[in-house]
Amino acid sequence: MRAIKLFPFVALFICCVFMTQASYGSESLTLFVNGKSLGEVQASKMNGIMYVLLRDVAELLDFPIKEKGGTIVVSGQKTSLQFIPGAAAAIVQGQIVALPYRLLKENGRWWFDSGTTLKLFEKLIEADQGVKKVLSWKKLHVVSEGKECKETSSIKASKGKGALSVVKSVRWGLKDFGIRAVVDYEGPSEVGVVSGAGRLGLMFKKAMASSNIGSSPYPEMIRLAVSQFGDRVEFTFVHRAEKVEHFNLENPSRYVVDFYNPKPINEEAPKRVEVKHKEPEEKPLESKAVYIPKGGSKQRLVIVDPGHGGKDPGATANGIREKDINLKVGKLLVQYLRSKGVAAELTRRGDYYLKLSERTAIANKKKASVFVSLHCNALPKGRHAKGVEIYIMALPSDKDAMQLAKIENRELLDGGLESSETVDKKTKMLLQILGDMQQNAKIQESTKFAEVLFSRGKSSRLYMRRVAQAPFAVLRGAAMPAVLIEMGYLTEREEALKLKNPSYQKKLATAIGSGIIAFLGR
Repeated sequence: MRAIKLFPFVALFICCVFMTQASYGSESLTLFVNGKSLGEVQASKMNGIMYVLLRDVAELLDFPIKEKGGTIVVSGQKTSLQFIPGAAAAIVQGQIVALPYRLLKENGRWWFDSGTTLKLFEKLIEADQGVKKVLSWKKLHVVSEGKECKETSSIKASKGKGALSVVKSVRWGLKDFGIRAVVDYEGPSEVGVVSGAGRLGLMFKKAMASSNIGSSPYPEMIRLAVSQFGDRVEFTFVHRAEKVEHFNLENPSRYVVDFYNPKPINEEAPKRVEVKHKEPEEKPLESKAVYIPKGGSKQRLVIVDPGHGGKDPGATANGIREKDINLKVGKLLVQYLRSKGVAAELTRRGDYYLKLSERTAIANKKKASVFVSLHCNALPKGRHAKGVEIYIMALPSDKDAMQLAKIENRELLDGGLESSETVDKKTKMLLQILGDMQQNAKIQESTKFAEVLFSRGKSSRLYMRRVAQAPFAVLRGAAMPAVLIEMGYLTEREEALKLKNPSYQKKLATAIGSGIIAFLGR
């Protein structure tokens, strides 16, 4: 261990003896574990934020740290903490969490904000050693001209400047007035509220969402979507309640939302605008129902992308190839949309291979209104799941979402599949992009798109598993709302047989198509 453990008063004495050699404003923080001094860490205040030298913290806590594959990896015996330079994100126990700040590099050394550093290392210690330890700082500040050396008050992980609060869970209950949802969170967080007809949004600033947050147990009455955008967590409740009351409570911190007399969410078709088409010197054409996308434009085009194809079969299980199902449902979806007066095209019309980047390029070139990529899911032997999943491109909801993104991000090269290392680098690169685009309205539109598709799937009696998020390469660069739909699990024999059935394929296409039309007609 590089740093020497010192009692606080000894450190204070040495600081004052040698302070004349220190530069003006140089600082150090003393790291405490469960109230006991462990040693000192170099610190520096930049843009009003206190940063610490990451290597100092790792070595004091006996964790090896090194740069690996473009990331900074702090290794434990059982797990690791991985920082992604250029992105406001880190990987803890295989799960990606959003961070309020990015790593800073100066003279080959990596710095990170002091408050969040404590929270992340507390998580790493608990995951790796199975024990909870409280980390905190005490600050030794060297004052100019060598006149004074003093110790300031303690800074704990949960209260440190720049630290993220954690939105832990949502509790639901039936009350005499209707349904109550309680959002539990830990740490200081400013909660913003946006309400509108049939929708309530909560925004937790400087927060990250736990992977334990589930979906609404009352989806017919109240639906819930949770998204992580950079350093904020957004909850969107969709409802038809007569009245909604919401308020914040402390000790413990929680936000309460009460829905009075909620009714089943309206699944009726969107409002139509009748437009009569007439061309010069021609007979008037028959009146058609035209769905107007947001912004008032009458021009709309749906690009449907059947995933995989050609030399890339996708998932294969129970004698079924994913690429075949994707293309069959894709053709049925385009056929359904056209029958409803909506222009729709496929990225591939036959069994041939397209690169991931080529698929969204087609949508961008044609200035599509929405982009839908169709896929089928699969799980390793011994694991089971079923149902339709809808994904948007954002920081992953959980470890499974991250793993699925890595699978779908793998390209076929002339010599075979890309290596796992190459796919990891590509996915991490996407995370860096996500660090820059979390405020992008397109992500919010994609989230709304996914919500509408999920709702229509439920009303069509499909087994809808969840709406989630992950860094999918096929969605990168889409200049319009874009989703990836996993239509079911080929590794589940019963579901595989359904996916192979033409009538079920038509049911899938109709449900997805009605959701697309509903979204365009908002």
